[in-house]
Amino acid sequence: MKGYAGRLLRVNLTSGQISTEAIPEEYLRDYLGGAGLAARYLYDEIPAGSDVFGEENKLCFSIGPLNGGSYPTSGRCSVACRSPLTGVWLDASFSGKFGYYMKKAGYDAIIVEGKSARPVYLYVNNDQAELRDASSMWGKLIPEAIDMIYDQAGNRKASIAAIGPAGEKMVNMACITNDGGRSAGRGGSGAIMGSKNLKAIYLSGDGQWNTADQDAVKKVMKANLDKVKESPLTPTLKAYGTGVAMAMAIQSGDTPIKNWKLGSWEEGFNKVNGIVMAQTILKQRPPECHACPIQCARYVEIPEGPYQMEGGGPEYETQASFGSLLLNDDLESICYINKMCNEYGVDTISAGSAIAFAMEAYENGIITREDTGGIDLQWGDKDAIFAMLYKLVNREGLGDLLSQGVRKAAQVLGQGSEEYAIHVKGMELPMHDPRAFSSFAATYATSPRGACHCRGYVGAWDGRQPMPEAGLTEIPDPKADVGKGFLSKIVQDYCAAIDSATVCVILSFSLGPDDIAAAISAATGRSLTGKELLAIGERIINLQRAFNNRFGVTRADDNLPQRTLTSTIGGPNEGFVPNLELQLEEYYQTRGWDADGRPSADKLKELGLDFVVADLYA
Repeated sequence: MKGYAGRLLRVNLTSGQISTEAIPEEYLRDYLGGAGLAARYLYDEIPAGSDVFGEENKLCFSIGPLNGGSYPTSGRCSVACRSPLTGVWLDASFSGKFGYYMKKAGYDAIIVEGKSARPVYLYVNNDQAELRDASSMWGKLIPEAIDMIYDQAGNRKASIAAIGPAGEKMVNMACITNDGGRSAGRGGSGAIMGSKNLKAIYLSGDGQWNTADQDAVKKVMKANLDKVKESPLTPTLKAYGTGVAMAMAIQSGDTPIKNWKLGSWEEGFNKVNGIVMAQTILKQRPPECHACPIQCARYVEIPEGPYQMEGGGPEYETQASFGSLLLNDDLESICYINKMCNEYGVDTISAGSAIAFAMEAYENGIITREDTGGIDLQWGDKDAIFAMLYKLVNREGLGDLLSQGVRKAAQVLGQGSEEYAIHVKGMELPMHDPRAFSSFAATYATSPRGACHCRGYVGAWDGRQPMPEAGLTEIPDPKADVGKGFLSKIVQDYCAAIDSATVCVILSFSLGPDDIAAAISAATGRSLTGKELLAIGERIINLQRAFNNRFGVTRADDNLPQRTLTSTIGGPNEGFVPNLELQLEEYYQTRGWDADGRPSADKLKELGLDFVVADLYA
């Protein structure tokens, strides 16, 4: 099929064997690529009951039919595995240029399996693929390790994805980072890479994006690009980054405050947001992400003071997780924290949430200054935040427990600390509040990888726009519960298709399913409608759910932390909480899942997932 390389690179770290396989065309047709293609392979290849840090867990780096050229945001790549943080399905997406160079090298996917006896990195340049010694890079921060690999390779017309010390030490929230701090952040894929002694992957090549109809591709690309540029969100994101949402939080109440307790932090939001960043420390740089017309990535310079630095700046999630969540109103300190997380390779959402959990436990006497190693873990104390983050990324003292995630930390500490552990299935909540946009309730509760807004970015629709291709003809009411199970379902389907295409979810603010389907049709030569694209997304979501069912997930796990089902103290959403049970009932009915939380046998057959039926209904 056109648009694809049609090949998979399989790397066995135990034996050192590297081989190339043809990808079955029906896999590309039925799952597109990216997260969908990974789900098809890993469902078959990661056995139920296996050890998450064992050799049987695998990493699948994969892309889709729109990578390899200049389609908007097509530098992205998906990485999937079984998560050490949640124990269930994980796919994480990162931007930069990695996806572009994977297609240039001639592959749609790389599957890494086994475990190396010594630190190595994978070098790929077109058909040349080999494992090289990484002993000298082990223990190095990510930027230094990447520079060392580039110097060895002698060619910087490439992309490198690497882990830092957090991944090497198997911190459960460690991430994989490439190209100026663009990270596959959530769920701990970096820890799996570290458990396999794989420091990095280098990709280079000079192959071409082999499309079915280049003239049709150019026409669709121009039409889609025009829509993206015409969206009022695009110039806002270009000017202020995703952190502009922090400035809007005063009215929306979307951003969590003091570990999800408070509803108002106006003075802090006026100090910590993308507009203030643009007015003070933002510097213009060439775009970090390949073929991106939005350019929301930030680059900052702090010329003096304790947080002197120059480099990638924080996005909204980091400004919230290390800002409002901890009552830290110092923007420069958040920038430096972001730099530290990028260098060590750790997810800022989970790390900030873990420190918020510890602060509340400290406030209530469940942990003491002796437990913290002398750190006075007070809300808003920047020095305390840095000190605990350092312990977390190095797995020292209390940081060792926090590095395993808030679910595990609460299980160990007990004494009511479970109330402070804000997670779903072990995944700490992203920085969007279901008490502001109620459809996040069902979305977080049912997301394949645990609490996640990107795997069902309902914020692009709730109160904003319809999706006629899915039968959503009116703009949803953000505070309503009726209809939100349906909304969560269709947006999850669409986001699964976007992640498999493999492009940026922010495109969903300006491009609907018909737009993405038209681009895939032009690239591949197949005829695909927006409705058919959503059906592919539905197939992918159900396969990922079946993966989770085999690892013990049931309807009982589709829940929210009680704090998000309790009113905020003050703020625009005080007095409102989503009706999760009502949403879930509608969601399950719309999905065709049974009372135990499994896709029904009839639904699986309808979606062409007959091979799953025997596993779930033997």
